[in-house]
Formats: sequence, C-alpha cells, structure tokens
Amino acid sequence: MSGPLTLDGFCHRLAADRLRYRKLHPAALAGEFVDYFDVPPFPRMKEITTLLNRAEIGKVVLSPETGGLRGYHWGTRDGGYLIHVDASEGRVGQEHTALHEAYEVVRERLHDLHPRIGLPTGTSLCRQADRFAAATLMQPHWFAIFAEASGLDVVALQASYGRSYASLTIRLAEVMRHQPLLAVLYERGPQDEPPLGMDGQVPDGLRATVVTRTPGFRLRTQRRPLSVLRSLLPRRGEPPTLGSVAERVALTGTPAAVERVSGYDLWRADDLAVLARPVIWGGEVAKVSVIAVPYRDRSVLLPQFANAAFERISHAHQVL
Repeated sequence: MSGPLTLDGFCHRLAADRLRYRKLHPAALAGEFVDYFDVPPFPRMKEITTLLNRAEIGKVVLSPETGGLRGYHWGTRDGGYLIHVDASEGRVGQEHTALHEAYEVVRERLHDLHPRIGLPTGTSLCRQADRFAAATLMQPHWFAIFAEASGLDVVALQASYGRSYASLTIRLAEVMRHQPLLAVLYERGPQDEPPLGMDGQVPDGLRATVVTRTPGFRLRTQRRPLSVLRSLLPRRGEPPTLGSVAERVALTGTPAAVERVSGYDLWRADDLAVLARPVIWGGEVAKVSVIAVPYRDRSVLLPQFANAAFERISHAHQVL
C-alpha cells in the first residue's frame, strides 16, 4: 500500500467495502484497524500515541485535569483532533482510554465523510469504544494462544495482559468462539465495602457484572420450560446463587473445581465442568471468576490446575 496511512484513508477503505456494516462491529473494526495501521501484537502507550498522531487520528495529551472523565477528544481548527487522557491513570488505563477515544474519532470522521453510515451515540458509542479498545489491545491470534495455554483462566490472563477482569472475560468469549464455554465474573462495586469476615453469608455487593457465552454453549430445554432453565444459570446483576460454586469460593477464598455439574437434561449430555477462582484484594474476596465448559471438553481446563490449588468437588446438581 503506497502513501501515508491516515484516518481519512481508513474511513474511505471501510466505506468502499461491500461488507462495511459487518466490519463496523467494534471487534471487527479493531481487526481492520490493526491490519490497516500494522498495530503491533502488544501495543504500549508510546506506540499508540505515535500511531494515532502519524495517522492523523489525534494527538494524545496527558492531562492533569479531565473533569472527572478518563478521557475526551475535540476537534482543532486545522481539522485534527486532540485526545486528552487522564494523567493520573496507570499505563494500562491510559492505553485503553487512548484507543477508546480513537474509536470515537474514527466513527465521527467516518460519518462526516460518508453521512449515510450512521453514528452511534451516548452509552452505545461508549460501550462500542470500550470493546474496540479491548480488541485492539488483546488481538485474537495471541489472545487465543494465551487463553488455551492457561486453560481459559481469566485470572492468569489478567496477569499476562494487565487489562480489567471484565474486559478479559468478555474478550475470552469473543475470541474462543470455537470452544463452547460460559464465563461469569462476579465483582463488588467501588461503593461497596469489603466483607468483615467469612460468616456464612455471601459477601455484600458481590454481583455478576459479566455473563457471556460462546455460540456453542447451549443447554437443552426439551421437557423443561426455558424460564426454569434460566433460573439455574447466573444472571447479570445478581449475586451468586445459594449453594453455587461461586458462592463457595466467595465464602472460602479458595479456588474450587466441580468435576461434573448435572441436572440440565435427562441424558446428562449437557453436564458441565466448572472452575471458579477468587481475586483477593486486601485479604478479602473482591471478585470471583467462573468458567464452565461441557463435561466432554473438561480437558481444556486442565492447565488451570498448574496455576492454583483447587478444592475438588466431584459432583454438583444444576447450580453453578
């Protein structure tokens, strides 16, 4: 490809593609962005700022005051953009924010050049920008290698990538689409106080913030109302189910492995293997990560046992 690789050139390339609407999905757009601008597999802040400036996407400025925002951007008189990033954030947060704002700039410029292509707004744009940033920072080829080597271990992936547990959990289901899996992250909000002790109750404030699955993760509903089946699975915004492995890990602070979870169908064809790991902050459980795969695929989880000492539970019935 001859000539400089610029924001406008990227937008024209997207607009000229017959499949552009499919490629405007934030994860797909990230793939196009990585390919067009030759983004390195593990981009760091210096590389990101250099790329965004060279591509005329925006000049990144670390600002001591961003009005309580992690970042924002605005257009300049010469037609360019300034991307302000909160200087008080750590490197990982700054990298994510810079790419978050870059996505918004790309979508705005794409709309300016090709008005027939819609522009998401508000919360929708913000969510898409987060997914774009995560997909650019956790590129599928390398992420899949790390995920398989760790046994689909979100805690181990966080140690490797340094990204948020929520982003990693979502990205796991996006990248590992060939592997049937359910990934759940329970977290305590920043406004919630940590528990005072393990007193037999689920720690206050621990809620499912991410519940995601790959297309191949399905449970049969024959002979059983779908509403009943859903009640047996984690739901976003809810605490760990009473008697679930997530509750057990939240109370004990010890990783747990359920070798076989049954009761979803009469033939045990939908039995699951489940692993749950806590994230300990300040000596208390702040998060719980749960991964479930079909029992027949349980071997994909084996590498996790090299990362932590799990309490082994041979069998559970219907409750994750």
